Amino acid sequence: MSYRIIELFSEGLYASSNKAIQELVANSFDAGAQQVQVLLSANLHDQNSTIVVIDDGEGMDNPGLKRHWLIGISDKRELSKLPRGRQQIGKFGIGKLATHVLSERLTHITKQNGKYFSTSMDYSAIDRRVSKEIEPKSPIKIPLRELTQHEAQQAVAAWTGTPAFKDSGMSLFGKEAPVSWTVAIMSSLKPKVHEIKPGFLEWVLRTALPLRPDFNIWLNGSKLVSSKQGKGLLKRWLLGKEIIELPKPAPKATTASQDTTVDTASEYRFGFNVPTIGRVTGYAEAYKDLLTGKSDELGRSYGFFVYVFGRLVNVVDGHFGISPDELRHGTFGLFGR
Repeated sequence: MSYRIIELFSEGLYASSNKAIQELVANSFDAGAQQVQVLLSANLHDQNSTIVVIDDGEGMDNPGLKRHWLIGISDKRELSKLPRGRQQIGKFGIGKLATHVLSERLTHITKQNGKYFSTSMDYSAIDRRVSKEIEPKSPIKIPLRELTQHEAQQAVAAWTGTPAFKDSGMSLFGKEAPVSWTVAIMSSLKPKVHEIKPGFLEWVLRTALPLRPDFNIWLNGSKLVSSKQGKGLLKRWLLGKEIIELPKPAPKATTASQDTTVDTASEYRFGFNVPTIGRVTGYAEAYKDLLTGKSDELGRSYGFFVYVFGRLVNVVDGHFGISPDELRHGTFGLFGR
């Protein structure tokens, strides 16, 4: 693909640097990871600064790394067995382009089936003279190396040896090491990374991703907890169970339904059958306190938190372009349409 196409995809989809990092962590979730480490250099202005995402997901072997770099192609929807039974949100094979927003180089060091592999993509090597053509005049060949365990240890030592990584109790080598893992290293960082604010990035990761017992995120050595914890949950209503009727402007033919093939304890057992859309599951929650931090109270005092597959889709704009001063009953009615 031409450099222009990559620019349009990456910068259009990941205008926010925080969103780009969230996408990488989401990839770890899709890979069945239980532990994810996000490590940022203390000073992102330094020439040698890096952003690193480490997870204990399924990892990639030789064929897997080749598939990874097929832009616009993803086999996630074709998997016969989903990693840890998780719903996969990645579909189009363009998530890796989030790294192009942040860096000129992306290096993967990964383990699968007892073998270690490494690839390194240099975005700056792409022919930038191509403006309209889809096919580049000079294709990029990404080197693939198989490493020994010693070489793999040396390659990741700069990050696994940090106090922040050790604080998580995670280990990539030895008896306690996971059977598979991936280290994604972004280097030669772009000016876009200077927009990253650790506090807001933490909020994005805590809020936008499904933190649960089998999925934990560490940011620079601190374990993140769901933004909902400690906010005073007042009540929770499941669609199709506690909420069985929808007022206007919902379509008249919308009906509550129950999928008896789903476990009774699952929130996906109940839902609505909506004309032209299909089955919709979900819930509504009311909290005593704001889900955002104090610094966000004026900007996000009220808003819509819309999740798809457990992930917040409107991280940056909680009002969907609607002014907070205009969030009245009429606005909610229009949003429902």
